[in-house]
Amino acid sequence: HGVIHRDIKPENILLHGGHAMVADFGIAFAAVRSEGDTRLTETGMSPGTPNYMSPEQAMGGRDIDARADIYALGCVLYEMLSGEPPFTGPTPQAIIARVMTEQPRALALQRPTVPPQIDAVVRTALQKLPADRFATAGQMIEALVRPGYASLTTEQPLPQAAPPPGMRAAPVRRRTMLPWGLAAAACALAVFGWFRPRANAADAVPSRLAMLTPSLTSSGITSLQRQLTLTPDGRSVIFTSIGPQGAAQLSRQDLDAAEPRIIPTRIDAGSGAKEYGLSNFVVSWDGRWLVAQALNGQVLRFPIEGGTGVRLPLQQSAFAVFDANGHLWSDAGSERGEAGYFLHLGAGDSLSRELTGRVGQDQLMQVLPDGRTAIAMVRQTGTASSPSHLIDLVTGDTLPLMANLAVEVKYTSGYLVSVLGDGTMLAAPFDPKQRRITGSAVTVATGVSTTGSGVAQIAVAPNGTVAYIPEEPRSLVFVDRSGGVRPVLAERYNYHAPMFSPDGRRIAIDMSDIEGRDVRVLSIGERNLTRATFDRDGHDATWTPDGRFLTYTSLKTGKLGIYRTRPGRAEPADLLMESESLGFSGYWLPDGRGLVTVASSLNPESGLDIALVTNGGRGPMEPLAASRFTETHPAVSPDGRWLAYVSDQSGDSEVYVRPLGLDGDLVQVSRGGGGEPLWSPDGRELFYRGEVDGEPRMVVASVQTAPAFSVTARRPLFSVADMVTATPHRNY
Repeated sequence: HGVIHRDIKPENILLHGGHAMVADFGIAFAAVRSEGDTRLTETGMSPGTPNYMSPEQAMGGRDIDARADIYALGCVLYEMLSGEPPFTGPTPQAIIARVMTEQPRALALQRPTVPPQIDAVVRTALQKLPADRFATAGQMIEALVRPGYASLTTEQPLPQAAPPPGMRAAPVRRRTMLPWGLAAAACALAVFGWFRPRANAADAVPSRLAMLTPSLTSSGITSLQRQLTLTPDGRSVIFTSIGPQGAAQLSRQDLDAAEPRIIPTRIDAGSGAKEYGLSNFVVSWDGRWLVAQALNGQVLRFPIEGGTGVRLPLQQSAFAVFDANGHLWSDAGSERGEAGYFLHLGAGDSLSRELTGRVGQDQLMQVLPDGRTAIAMVRQTGTASSPSHLIDLVTGDTLPLMANLAVEVKYTSGYLVSVLGDGTMLAAPFDPKQRRITGSAVTVATGVSTTGSGVAQIAVAPNGTVAYIPEEPRSLVFVDRSGGVRPVLAERYNYHAPMFSPDGRRIAIDMSDIEGRDVRVLSIGERNLTRATFDRDGHDATWTPDGRFLTYTSLKTGKLGIYRTRPGRAEPADLLMESESLGFSGYWLPDGRGLVTVASSLNPESGLDIALVTNGGRGPMEPLAASRFTETHPAVSPDGRWLAYVSDQSGDSEVYVRPLGLDGDLVQVSRGGGGEPLWSPDGRELFYRGEVDGEPRMVVASVQTAPAFSVTARRPLFSVADMVTATPHRNY
């Protein structure tokens, strides 16, 4: 009858005589009476129930049609099949933020018995854009009863909403097999804006949303570093991506383009050009230069389109920022590791110390447009969330900024955008001239990816564009050689670096929560997780050969260290060694003499190298593979005689094996790319991540060690397109 209900939900659907009847047309009639009036939305909340509200209705759109009811009906059907609505949250604002920025979890993952046809119908009804839904309820009914209906979204096309004004939307497309993936295991990267000052700025919410690059052949790398940035005009996202073998690379996604492109980045390592994985990016205000941190800790400046980088006289830092004059500020101190001041890189790369003796644990977030005031987090070592304040870069005077603890705080176009420890993103109106917040904060997104160590995967542009990587909970599973998958835990979380104990009865794994990142131990038979570290920055755990202790990596003193703890005991962890060049805790030699790990710059020409931490893990470190190429992902054979690792000496990342000592021939194991090697318990096989016919797969190589090491066969196993990789160690 031409009436749009606007509040379809289970409570408003009544059963009578075997028929469903829709009740409570109050909002519909109110909307009809208010045509031409704005009173329905001037409160800042759209009428309806957030769990069942379409994106256009949640945004307070005026042109609401019957397709909003189709969306709500899809929500009801989703709840009937799964037991809960597509999006839930603690507050209406949190739910609406998820409606705007996330895709509902596939029904098939929750209820495997749901027929594909029904799953496709629900997904069509729940599309973000009204044009992508069923036009009428009759079309939806026809799809439900028509055999073999398949939605356009069945193959996970690129989800999109209207792009910001002046930008052309990238075309919706079916999933394509791309040899790259987003960082941090994200299946999408959300870009939204513009935040625009309004008469009632506290009620402002993002007006446009685009979801980018969900088509992955391999999940993203896990890292403690920043994985994305925006160009100053807000039209391009630069992010870390990976190839099928897990090699990090730099990509650029222009918002008006259908596909990202690789940015070629190389640095002069003394003997020819050399590629390095990059993170912690920042783009100059004029958009010409990109500054990033290489895997070996060097800070480099590249042309924005790529090319050979120039090394800058700065220490590695996730928090280097440009000011409006094009000068670079860093909180990392000098290359000698000194602290207590900011470094200022001016014209001609002239370096000066600023605010000496007045800077403690401040981590720079941003320099405001005045070029003099900086936002900084007052970081306590090992914490994920911290207080924030403003710093006068001339006098050193500080001014408290936000009452809430946050992971990061950024300014854009009249707003402070902050990410809390639970991944909630808030926006509060802010006057940069008065240096104060001028209104209440609103929730604009939930589920923002954080590292658990003080980095939120978020970027802002001066014009109000915000980009972030959504947290993608992961499943911990057992996989057999045929690719059969068996869940270990029902809960999906941001699991990282699982490691079996020597007896196979326990798994050590680290994960992040609102307090930070720590190691848990899973007793497989009991299916329960017990916390093993309390650093709020414990990760990359490995078992000692006798299975009594765990060694892990932590930054709790401000320098990366290897610690040892005994699970189930309340004793403080024992610091074995710490070093600025350390990559992770490493893997034990079978006899417990030391740990094989990854370190940076063990000789003048090297980048990342394989090293042995001697003396039972207390050091010093001795090089095992330290060439001018990048060596990562070590794996020691069960008999302690052979070292497998990944090197890019051929131009591609490949798996190699050599005797554990410095002498002996190097044998290439993988063909066409390889990563993350792992020995079988008997030492007769070597598993690694490879590529077969363009698809990332687990490959097993049969090997023999006498009279010399050789590969006798290679056999591809199962797809690892959904397996989360890590660097510089394996993640399985």
